[in-house]
Amino acid sequence: MSEVRSFLSALLAAVLAGVMVACGGGASPPPSLPTAAPATRLPSTSLEPASQPSVAPATAAADEPVRIPLSGAAPDAIALDGTTAWVLAGEGGTLIEVDLAGTGEVRSIEVGFGSTHVVLPGPGVAAVARFDSSGNGTFLPVVDLGSGTVDGIATEALGGLAAGADGQVWALEKAGRLLRIDVAGRRVLGQARVHIGQNVHTEVQWGEGAAWVGSDGTPVLRIGDDLETEATIRVDTGLPFLVRAGLVWGAGPEQLWAIDAGSNLVTRRVALTNVFEVLALDVDGDDAWLAIRHPGPVGAVLRLDLATGDVVEEHPVSLPAAVKIASDRVWVASYLTNELIGFAR
Repeated sequence: MSEVRSFLSALLAAVLAGVMVACGGGASPPPSLPTAAPATRLPSTSLEPASQPSVAPATAAADEPVRIPLSGAAPDAIALDGTTAWVLAGEGGTLIEVDLAGTGEVRSIEVGFGSTHVVLPGPGVAAVARFDSSGNGTFLPVVDLGSGTVDGIATEALGGLAAGADGQVWALEKAGRLLRIDVAGRRVLGQARVHIGQNVHTEVQWGEGAAWVGSDGTPVLRIGDDLETEATIRVDTGLPFLVRAGLVWGAGPEQLWAIDAGSNLVTRRVALTNVFEVLALDVDGDDAWLAIRHPGPVGAVLRLDLATGDVVEEHPVSLPAAVKIASDRVWVASYLTNELIGFAR
């Protein structure tokens, strides 16, 4: 059923069924793309700025959460650009511009149902990963953020997306193919087969001159610009979520960990307790924020002091689907209540 197909990301998996659903069967590999695949051009869609949400954002004291209502259904990814947040609504199929200083939605742009990841590969450009191509015919929409026009790049169904160097993105197909893509040229520069198993949860991150690919129950792969595997790194649980200051941070229900990009070894481990699932993670120095579900399931956002490994804050959120640290607040996408919530740091 359609709900099961939407479980191709960890975030949608947590919501639409209420339980984890494993991918069934072995899908046949998609046809190979040429190393310079042509763009799939879509009809341009220029959108007028949307009217402000019908419910005005609540004002809050400096230490109270800010709650910004969103017009799109099921927000599941956030990209920050200064005081602007670009929030992806996976079920609603929209990319929403939010003014964080004015605490309000500015407009929304149609990108299609089944959207799970959004990155900003260059000024004024967003790229979106989808597991469903219906509606506009692409799994990888590219958005001109100035005009709101949308076109796409030819791929198969995607389970991960990361912004790379020089305006590139790394796109991870659910069938186990990693693509390095020039966004401005709308072309695939290279591809490689990677082992990610038949997993619901898959991710690709980029940093320290490499792409880092992982899925539940498989080692993390370090892939170079030449698409060759440079290292295979076994982790106890979980998958990679971000790269910061030479460390590749990842997590699973039992543990938060970090791979040192210099040695390709897991050099930091922080035990997690009473956690059923980690949905998202961001790190700033010794400040780590995790979007999780407790057994039950009960959603929450945890703040960890990495120097001590202690949970120093916990905030209930019914289903926190994404988390991003800014200078003064930590922004969380609340999947079930269609809000962007800002917790004071």
